[in-house]
Amino acid sequence: MHGRHRRRTVPGRRGPRGGRGRPGDLLTPRAMPDTLLVSHRDGVCTLTLNRPAVRNAVDAATMIRLREEIEARAEDGTRVIVITGADGAFSSGADLRAALEANATADDAYRILTDAYAPALRAVRNSPWPVLAAIDGPAAGIGLDLALACDLRLASTRATLAELFIRVGLIPDGGGTYTLQRLVGTGRAMEMILTGEPVTAEAALAMGLVNRVWPVEGFMDAVQTFAATIARQAPLALRRARRAVLDAQTGTFDDALAREAAH
Repeated sequence: MHGRHRRRTVPGRRGPRGGRGRPGDLLTPRAMPDTLLVSHRDGVCTLTLNRPAVRNAVDAATMIRLREEIEARAEDGTRVIVITGADGAFSSGADLRAALEANATADDAYRILTDAYAPALRAVRNSPWPVLAAIDGPAAGIGLDLALACDLRLASTRATLAELFIRVGLIPDGGGTYTLQRLVGTGRAMEMILTGEPVTAEAALAMGLVNRVWPVEGFMDAVQTFAATIARQAPLALRRARRAVLDAQTGTFDDALAREAAH
């Protein structure tokens, strides 16, 4: 699931575009209903990646469904969205198995990235409501980039965060080069990207990569309590405050003052 500059087939396969499989089918939203669990409580919608056999690695169909669910929360009474993973893993990254089985080329992978993965990540950033990542266990590769796209990151003590792309000869392809350095600075972001080394929850908290760390036992209860506290705030203020902070990542101080005054 990676960039246009790679012209070979997805690692482990060679052959003409399409090969023996049908890469276009990879963009068909065929995710089974239970691969993304949806629950609602106290204004909080929790979206749980549920592919434990692959440590919640995400394929194109799952990312398409994630986008659809996030967009559906705009006017349904939701005030906070939580993205998490089942069975002790947030997400181990992109699931390349389907692409390999379809003999996907680099051009096919580019389409999957731009037509499935990127829209889901944009949906996170463009949501009118705060989006929280609840990280219990590993968040790696595009799984980490999904967490980085969220507004806040809440981690259990067993969470690890890693930009693993470099270890398979790739670069981040989920917006990580943008989001990571804005959280931890260029130097630390460069180190994580160039080494692929995992960061523990405690280290992530110290560098500002995550906002809270809680014990594994009762972790999701703590997440729900925290999210519900945010969800109880005035809805219009919640939407505008979030958007003002995101918009302030560009522009000047005077721009921020004008934006705040307008609201």
